[in-house]
Amino acid sequence: MHVTLTGTRLGVVLGLIALVGSAVLGTVLHRETDAALPYMDAALSSTSLVAQWMMTRKLLENWLVWIAVDVLYVGMFVFKGLYLTAGLYAVFLALAVRGYIDWRRSMRAGLAAA
Repeated sequence: MHVTLTGTRLGVVLGLIALVGSAVLGTVLHRETDAALPYMDAALSSTSLVAQWMMTRKLLENWLVWIAVDVLYVGMFVFKGLYLTAGLYAVFLALAVRGYIDWRRSMRAGLAAA
């Protein structure tokens, strides 16, 4: 399977899935738990699931989603005073940047060969 780009229609559908998942999970977390940031937790979790699905389909933009999610996770964990966890997500952020660069290079090489 080759690295490909996410089409506009699929991108909109995935965005809606992340949005609806965020709203539903955020509401549940807000009502049923004492989570400090229920809607942010929900948005990051839902968006992470979408990014993971995109990764399994080798869609290049999955790395851009991971980058955005990891930036927000770092900020959230710093806000919560969880500095080691924020550091871990900073490492994940660096890996996502590297993943994007490598997959983009791979996609371009595949297009050039075709």
